[in-house]
Amino acid sequence: MRITTTQVLRNYQTNLSKASNELNETSNRVLTKRKFSTASEDPASAATAYKLRKEYLDTEDHIENVKTVISQFDAVDSSTQQMSTITKEANALVLQGITGTSSLESRKTIASSLRQMQESIVSSANSKLGDTFLFGGQTTDEPPFELVDGKLEYLGIDVSSTDADVQAQLKEMANAKTYVDLGFGLTYTDGTLDSNSAFNTAISGLNALGYGQSDGMDNNIVNLLGTIADELEKDPIDGDTLDDLSAQFTDAKSKLTDFLTTLGTKSSFLESTQTRLEDNKSTLNNKIVSVENVNLEKAITDNTWAQYAYNAALKVGTSILSQSFIDFMN
Repeated sequence: MRITTTQVLRNYQTNLSKASNELNETSNRVLTKRKFSTASEDPASAATAYKLRKEYLDTEDHIENVKTVISQFDAVDSSTQQMSTITKEANALVLQGITGTSSLESRKTIASSLRQMQESIVSSANSKLGDTFLFGGQTTDEPPFELVDGKLEYLGIDVSSTDADVQAQLKEMANAKTYVDLGFGLTYTDGTLDSNSAFNTAISGLNALGYGQSDGMDNNIVNLLGTIADELEKDPIDGDTLDDLSAQFTDAKSKLTDFLTTLGTKSSFLESTQTRLEDNKSTLNNKIVSVENVNLEKAITDNTWAQYAYNAALKVGTSILSQSFIDFMN
């Protein structure tokens, strides 16, 4: 079988093209540091990379959500600390006023201070973070608390009301829920969000300051301060009534402390969640790198061999073309 010059040239061009393509591909891998540039080059790895990148982006969203909630809880903690400090100072004044040795004028001064503390507590309970009121539960676009004629209202409702329907409404508001996805595997059961798969960010000031009544006395700290102030201005004072109110105030103050402790527990949980998510983000990034990026040493070696093969092909081509021209002349 006779091998013609045309056949030799065609075969040479095919092999030279392969060598050139291989050189281009290996050079591109070195320059981009990627194993593939399009999904068609490696469909399996591309599918894995897509899944990993989606998880990575979701994790970034969860981290941002956690940071936002942490900022919110830090602000709530700061405001609650202020309220706790005020109640401690108020408690000292109450004890001073009920000792029985204080004069009427002195008690009136104490009563005035207690009423100022009422306003200070309400101001702290109406704290904002940006445009969001912190203690409004699900209602965050308006101040939750207001003193009306010395009595506290929460979103327009008297917190000391003994009406059963109002009490039920206040309880529902105290248990308000606003969920955010923090990467716990958001799930729904029969169209209802599984509370264990999300984090409740709603914070009701009712749980901090109290609501309703017990034994005919307010459970709310602010209202109790007002009632104690009224009693201190009486002459003579009713020691038994003041003792009962003082004990009730101490209980309400303890509930505020419990609220503060709960905040600390949730804040610690949020911080550990952020750490977990950031660790997960780092792990996902390492997986993405392993799937998408080349081993640079191997890529450079492959490119060097491809360059060597291409140069060798060019050298062989020079020999083939030279001989073919002489044969043609003969």
